[in-house]
Amino acid sequence: MTRDDRRVGAGSPRTAPTGGRLGVAILCAVAVLVGTTASALAATGQLPGPHSPTPMAAGPPARVTSDVAPDGYWLVGSDGGVFTYGGAGFYGSTGDMVLNRPVVGMATTTDAKGYWMVAADGGVFAFGDARFYGSTGDRRLNQPIVGMSSTPDGHGYWMVAADGGVFAFGDAAFYGSTGGVVLHRPVVAMAHTLDGHGYWLAASDGGVFAFGDAAFVGSAGDLPLAGPVTTISAVPGGAGYWLAAGDGGVFTYGTARFQGSAAGLTGVASTVALEPTPDGAGYWMSDSDGGVFTFGDAPFFGSAGGIHLTGPIVAMAPSNAPAVPPQDYAIAGDVPQTLLPGTTASIDLRITNPNPVPITVVSNTTTFTTSTGSCSPSNFASPHDLRVPVTVPAGSSVTLSEAGVPRADWPTVTMVDTAADQDPCAGALVGLHYRGEAIG
Repeated sequence: MTRDDRRVGAGSPRTAPTGGRLGVAILCAVAVLVGTTASALAATGQLPGPHSPTPMAAGPPARVTSDVAPDGYWLVGSDGGVFTYGGAGFYGSTGDMVLNRPVVGMATTTDAKGYWMVAADGGVFAFGDARFYGSTGDRRLNQPIVGMSSTPDGHGYWMVAADGGVFAFGDAAFYGSTGGVVLHRPVVAMAHTLDGHGYWLAASDGGVFAFGDAAFVGSAGDLPLAGPVTTISAVPGGAGYWLAAGDGGVFTYGTARFQGSAAGLTGVASTVALEPTPDGAGYWMSDSDGGVFTFGDAPFFGSAGGIHLTGPIVAMAPSNAPAVPPQDYAIAGDVPQTLLPGTTASIDLRITNPNPVPITVVSNTTTFTTSTGSCSPSNFASPHDLRVPVTVPAGSSVTLSEAGVPRADWPTVTMVDTAADQDPCAGALVGLHYRGEAIG
């Protein structure tokens, strides 16, 4: 679980800057001089003398390799108030309207430039480039609507009611429902398959119902739950799904990977949403008071945890728009000290943005190479990479310190104390290779 698994700061409703995703690959390699072993230092009690690290050859700039990357998310309250974070745009809300019934769900368009909200009576509200395809607002429902999901091409959507009744609009096809089945507990959420030719329904007791080409790969229906299940999310491109419970517990099935949970964390209200990152290697969780928790490779963009809400948060949606043709940017940074076994150093990265628009670096990873075969790269590790998004103005170059990033959020490098003979690493040059991901 990352540092941002807890609520960090407060967000506010705002209009995010428009633009596509900007991806970057290996950009720079810099060197750090490794010191003598800990046992040698114990004899002298002093650091080695001054050195001037020599930069290793920089790798060529590379371009984006993935179609999408996480660039933000929306939170929506029961009054229809919309809160935007990262690259998620604000396209409107029902926060100033008098609603017949509260909002219960949200879904986004394919290009992330619009969204739908659905109320408990089945009323649908469309914003941005989201088109209205119909609603159940004028029907008498047996049970209230509890959620919605948009089709893969964004030209339709499904709504699901507490009795498992499914309502399809636009190009969304009907594949079945539990509307005629006696359920032990009410349905609370739905998720669709990659091709949109099927969907899963989840009940509050953890029961899962699969329709169309959705494969059933397990459920929590026979488990003693600490809190009721509140949501289900499909693995991007895979045969599996996550269930999340109100206490923050996470249950994985099929190809879904467990990256952590909010169960037992201080300050958790009631978990209402779990949304995966595009590669499925992480997810965000949101609770009813607007707190956002991040796991795996999900970056933290902000939360509504510190503001007064008119109504509780009821849904969350990620902003994962298709990438635009990217331009390169550079990441560089060396370690300003000699590394010794068991010591860790923070890196004040410098980020150079040659683009005509601002970019926000949302993540970075660090890998290692060494100048001698007798000193393996496994002697070095990065305890954590960049912990917060960093915005760099157009045509500028800034360090993390210049950008006001707290030192605790800088990436770190450590020389692992292996308890073995590490003398071959004395005086070795270690290349730090950075790979970053940015939006702009």
